[in-house]
Amino acid sequence: MKNTKRTLSMLLALLTVAAVTASCGGQTDAADAATDSADVTTAAVTEETNERERIREEVPADADYQGYEFRIQSRDADHHHKELTADAENGETINDAVYRRNTAVEEKLNIKVVPIYESEAPESNPIDILRRSIQAGDDYVDLALMHTIFGANLAADGLLLNWNDVEYVDFEKPWWNSNVTDELTVDGRVYLAVGDLCISAIDYAWSMVYNKQLAESYDLGDIYQLVVDGKWTVDTFNEMIGQASVDLNGDGKFDDQDQYGFTTHDNSAIVNWMFALDQKVTKTGADGLPELALNTERMASIVEKVDAVLHSGNQTFICTDKYNTSKNISHDLAVAGMFSEGKSLFAALRIYVIDNLRSMEANFGIIPFPKYDEAQETYYTHVDGHAPLMGLPKTLTDTTRAGVIIECLNAESYRVCVPAMYDIVLTEKFSRDEMSVKMLDLILAGRTQNFGYVYEGSTGMQWTLTNLMKQNSTNFASYYRGKEKAAIKHYNEIIEAHKNIE
Repeated sequence: MKNTKRTLSMLLALLTVAAVTASCGGQTDAADAATDSADVTTAAVTEETNERERIREEVPADADYQGYEFRIQSRDADHHHKELTADAENGETINDAVYRRNTAVEEKLNIKVVPIYESEAPESNPIDILRRSIQAGDDYVDLALMHTIFGANLAADGLLLNWNDVEYVDFEKPWWNSNVTDELTVDGRVYLAVGDLCISAIDYAWSMVYNKQLAESYDLGDIYQLVVDGKWTVDTFNEMIGQASVDLNGDGKFDDQDQYGFTTHDNSAIVNWMFALDQKVTKTGADGLPELALNTERMASIVEKVDAVLHSGNQTFICTDKYNTSKNISHDLAVAGMFSEGKSLFAALRIYVIDNLRSMEANFGIIPFPKYDEAQETYYTHVDGHAPLMGLPKTLTDTTRAGVIIECLNAESYRVCVPAMYDIVLTEKFSRDEMSVKMLDLILAGRTQNFGYVYEGSTGMQWTLTNLMKQNSTNFASYYRGKEKAAIKHYNEIIEAHKNIE
């Protein structure tokens, strides 16, 4: 968890800068106040940059791999192209950051980064190709950026290397997501990981946005500060959205022509509530092995709380599959459309969808999903399963070389690409000040996965809440009883498969 602590330490430093500036500015006129504000923003960004530059990868200074082509398998889609490929700088923020990252590592280690993109028609195709190559003993790639669920299948079948055996990969560094590593470690071994090389692991993280004008009109106070103070809870959220439903056209019914407190869809957006409210499908037992952990009083309470959010009065508009089909639009764009039209106080969106709000007239803010209560220490969020997890094929010929290259690519991404992603998200409707940076920091620091979700297969226990909400049911006990036996059997099989990996 060191990366989370380091992020929070940086944020405390930024708050100190802001506090000192504010305490000295009480007597200034408007022009001086504007200058002070600009100074705070500059100080915040400079502090963040310095922090990222200060932490360095610990690899041999004289590493020289004589032009080695380091091959990375990925998927043939725009999200995944952008995290690996940039032929030249062209003024586009992410392209230029990826180009600078690749060039810096290539020159440092005397290598060439060579992406290999495989078609997702069908979606399992890249993993099927990787599986066949490993089983045939082919030296196909050095690293694979895999669809989360399909990658898990490969790991369970013993076709990936243990990251803990790879020299120079340091999971204590901030460019690795230690939440994910901890969750996916089984009996001291971990076959799937995610680092800042995987830019799309930012894109696919869940967040909330809120309409600042509507929040002000309902006198909701400083929501950013509520988050910082640890008081942003699901109960507080539910109280806020209950105030904002309005029959705009006065026709006596609520549909997509009216205003709501919250807009969401009923797919993976609901899955994220279990992560956000810190209820895991599995947890690591005293023996170091995962065990089913869903049947808790907390989970029963979560079902009630999320049901209240979604189904109380007319406070929430749910973009169902039926609605999305009728509009011939994706569930993400359906939610973004309602919010951008000013018809929702809050909305649940994956980060990459925020780009669709640029034409919105009102200003909006980005915040994490709420916590279960104030006792929950961290704001958590889920990274959608389409995002990549990193795996090393068992056919890898030189793990030390791979470790050095991978560590450098992730470290340089931390220094160059992640700030570029911040620039993309925090532009136009945001000022890139210490509070907006803080919100995105909290969201990204809270990204996590769960063994139960990654390896759930057909049991679908991570979809418990989603399925209940689609059925408009709060009968968790009955639902769980019907699934428990098959789930335990499935997870035990996955655990045994891991224990039997040589």
